[in-house]
This record gives sequence, C-alpha cells and structure tokens, in this order.
Amino acid sequence: MRFLITAAAALALCGSPASAQIGPIDDILNDIFQGGNQPSPAYGLIETIPVNVDIGTLRNLHGNSLIINAYKPVQPGMTQPQLIGQTRILLTGLPPQLGLAISVPEPVTKDLDYAVINAVILNEQDQEVMFSQKDEFYRGRGNVQLVMHAPGQSHVPTQSPQGNNVETLKGKVTLPRNTPELTRGASLTVELVEQDGAGVTTILGQTFIDVDQEKPPFKFRLDYVSTTPTSGQRRFLRAHITDWAGRRMYESRADEPYRGEDDDYRVLAEPLNIP
Repeated sequence: MRFLITAAAALALCGSPASAQIGPIDDILNDIFQGGNQPSPAYGLIETIPVNVDIGTLRNLHGNSLIINAYKPVQPGMTQPQLIGQTRILLTGLPPQLGLAISVPEPVTKDLDYAVINAVILNEQDQEVMFSQKDEFYRGRGNVQLVMHAPGQSHVPTQSPQGNNVETLKGKVTLPRNTPELTRGASLTVELVEQDGAGVTTILGQTFIDVDQEKPPFKFRLDYVSTTPTSGQRRFLRAHITDWAGRRMYESRADEPYRGEDDDYRVLAEPLNIP
C-alpha cells in the first residue's frame, strides 16, 4: 500500500505542467506518511472505570438511553460533586447485562481515594424510567456493579451525590511484634461494618491498600457515606491481609469501635494458622 501511494504521488508530479507551482517531493511525501502537522494522541492521560450493569430486562426499553456517571465526591470548599466522566449508550439490540467503561482524565483521578458511580435510563423524552439501586464506589480495582430498578420496585434508596454526607476515618493497622515480613503481593482491606442483634453484618465502607514490601504499621483512610444507625446496631472497623492469591494471612479479632469521623483508629491484625 505504501508503494502504491508513493508511485501515485510520483506519477502526479511527472505528469504536471512545468509551470505548476509544486513544492519539493520530500515535503509532499512527508505530509502523506506523517500526517502533516496533526497532533499526537495523548496516550496515558485517560483512565477507564469498568462498570457492569444489570438491567434485568430490556422489554420496552429499546430506543432508551443508559447513562453512567462518575463523580468526584464533595470535598471541602465544594457545594456539589464534580462530574468527571460519563458514558451514554442506546439500548437497542443489546443484552440486559452489559460490560461498559467510563473514560475519565487520569490527572483528575490520580489523587482521588474513590469515585462515586451511578446510572440512569432515560426515554426519548429524557424522562427517568430506571435508576441504579444505589451509588457505588470505585477505588481503582475490580468492576463496579450497578443494578437498575424501575420506580416503584423494591430497592435500596439511591444516595444522590448532591446529598452525600461523606465521613473520613483514618488510622493504622498494626501487626504483632516479631511478625515475619509479609509475602510479595500482600494486600490490606479495612472495612467499616454494621452488625445487628442477630449478628448479621453489613459493609458500609471499604478501602484497599497495597502493602507489598511495606512495613507495619499501615496507614489507611476510609471514606463512606454516613447514615444514622438503627437502634440496636453497632458499628466497628475490622481488617484483614491477603497474599497474592487472595488467601487470608492476618485478620483482626478485636473490633475497633466506630467513633464517627476520626483520624486515630487503631486495628490489630493477627496471624491465622494457615496449613
């Protein structure tokens, strides 16, 4: 193909009148093969957030649009979250379970602890016909899972980003003295959980930390959307450390009571007896 373009360019030059004002052939071929002065793509400046969407059924939804949003959560000095990425797709000829991605600027996300993800389905009149069951958090790994519901269906109330009351919990996870060095690929998970009188626990917030070749104590920061606890329920922090294959090596046995927004939580993770 390159040879044909070169031959065509040379033939055009040979067949042109001597009086024609044509620049040097090197310049012309350079424009052909190098694209003139077109700017180079900005590789590495775009990050993608993988999102799995479960719509349940696409009956009567053909022609409607699915919109997935990524928000930077409200920070001090902000009155509302900042929309940092959005994907919009027409629900025609598609399956009810979709794997999509939101493109966002990497310079915006590199300093974020998490992004808030939600979705809505609009009809041709831009009226809401379905919405995500709840807002989800993306923390740089895994796929965000969104379940869509129609108005009137039983669902977990959607937490609109505009109404989010984000609390920040900070602290350290420690290991017992004389603990051997962690294996390569170790990962720390810290969770804020709520437990009812029957012992049923609900995870309210999570943070994941790569502790590969790190030494304890491990600092953590956990952001979550605060809600009022139900009477009889208790909240606490817990932690566990896994190896590269996801096997638990350490976990907390004594719960760290929740004290609201604080920066001095301390969780002790103790070794498990792994055969």
